[in-house]
This record gives sequence, C-alpha cells and structure tokens, in this order.
Amino acid sequence: MGGLLNWYDENARPLPWRIQEVSPWETLLAEIIMQQTRMETGLPYWERIRKAYPNPQSLANDSEENLMLLWQGCGYYARARNLYKLAVTLGEEDLPTEYDELLKLPGIGPYTAAAISSICHNQPVACVDGNIRRVLSRIHAMDLTPSQLNSKATERLDISRPGDWNQAMMELGSQVCTPRNPSCSECPVNSTCGGMASGNPESWPIKKKKKQVSMSLVALVIHNLEGVHLIERTGKTLGGLWGIPLAEVGTESDDLLQNRDVKHIGTIKHDFTHRKLFVDVYTTNPRTGEMVTNPDNAPLSSLDRKILSLVDAV
Repeated sequence: MGGLLNWYDENARPLPWRIQEVSPWETLLAEIIMQQTRMETGLPYWERIRKAYPNPQSLANDSEENLMLLWQGCGYYARARNLYKLAVTLGEEDLPTEYDELLKLPGIGPYTAAAISSICHNQPVACVDGNIRRVLSRIHAMDLTPSQLNSKATERLDISRPGDWNQAMMELGSQVCTPRNPSCSECPVNSTCGGMASGNPESWPIKKKKKQVSMSLVALVIHNLEGVHLIERTGKTLGGLWGIPLAEVGTESDDLLQNRDVKHIGTIKHDFTHRKLFVDVYTTNPRTGEMVTNPDNAPLSSLDRKILSLVDAV
C-alpha cells in the first residue's frame, strides 16, 4: 500500500481541520460528531460547537442543556452527554496525549483515542472505523474479526506519518471503497486487493441484517399561544433533551389522554436505527399547573420538531 499516502496527499478533501491548524480539542469534537453523522450534516455542528466551546473548560463551565441546544438535530445524543461528562472530568486539565490515558475519559473508545493520539500527537496507533473495516476486509477478501482488524491495521500503519495514514485509510473507504459501487479502478491499492480480484468486492465485509422494530405511540401536544408544555427526556436515546409527552399505544396512551379534551391532528413516521415509530399526534390545552415554554429555547430531538411542525401546519 505504498501509494496510499501519495494518493491522499493529492486527493484528500479540504476539510476544515486539514487546511487550518486546530487544537486537539477541536479534533476531538470533529471525531465525535462525525462518527455517526454524515460529513455535510456534521460540519455546521462542528463549527458552532467549537465556537461556543473553544476548550473543554468552557464547556465544563456551561450547562449540559446548552450543549444539547447546539447539538439538537445531530442525533445520537449520548455523544453530547458523554462530551459534557468528559469536559467536567478534565476540569482545568488539557486533553491527554497518550492513547491509554485518552481511553479513561467518558465517551472515548479505541477508535477516538487512536485518532486523537495519532493525528494530533503523531503516535503510532492504528485506527479502525467502519471505513477502515471495509477497506481491510476487501483487501484480504475475508470478513475479519475485531482482533484481526486491529492486527491488520497495525501491520500496515506507516509509523512515519501515522495520523495521515489513518486519515488516508478512512478517506479511501469514504470516497473510493464505498459500500456500494466502489470505484476500484481509481483505488491506489487495487493491485493488491483480493476483493477486486474476486470480481465482487461488495461481498466484504459480510453485511449483518438490522432488524427494525415497529412501535405505535401517542404524542400529546399541550399548548396555547404562550408556548408548549415540555417534559425532560430520560433514557439512552434522547436523555438530556426535552420533548412532547409520549406514550406507547395501550394502557400508557389511555392514561395520557384520559379526561382531556383532545383533538387528533395527524400521524407521523420517524425512524431510529432499530425502531420505526408511528406516532398519532393529539393536541389539548394546558391544565392548571402545566407550564408552557417557547420550544425554540429548549433542546429538542428531530422527532419532537417533527411533531411540532405538524401542529404548526394545522
């Protein structure tokens, strides 16, 4: 794979953290945001969050809710909660430079620790993400276990430029060795690729079927001209956000709607990674004691924004 770095030097996308000097903290923000978000979607989030919090101390001195406001719509909100915990954990300390020390921080796993230590500090630690898994699986024309992937990535790592090498491997997977219709003729390592030689590189890595569970829910939008009644979300998926009261269809939804003058205004569909939601949306007026607020000032998920947009359209 001797031509990979030459290819990267000539073809790497001019991403902001590649064409300007950024701090390890800003690199960490990019890695966390882009892990499960498309580049074109994630870039505006990276820009606004790094401007709001130019270092971990500035985030630790603010509230998790304000971070959530900036993060809303980016999805996978556990990333934001862990980022806040990381900043609080650091206190007045800088990000560690060593891989093993980075791993001790909330929300930082092997990939992120390897990326920061190699890209920011030139340490010879190989990254393995989804793109690199695909590249290595196709080169070897086999489905590799996590330990095999780490071993193969480490064997191929160019220790003279480990950060650039890791980025080159990710760039190759993102732009050339894509999940579908890979551009094998443009690949700088196609001469040694078992997947290309097989004539069917898309066979690797073996795709695991993702089963999506359907759920029927009821949303109750309690509102008036002054605002909307919001509740604090809990749980792994949306914890840390605020939202419209939701209940699964059945006893829970009966309790939610009981003894209220409600109006059904429509149904929305919303997809999470493993769940497909069908949400019947009802509206009603606030009862005594049910506080309302301007939803624009609260961190809401895209699901709740979708529910509120249906109310606005009625």
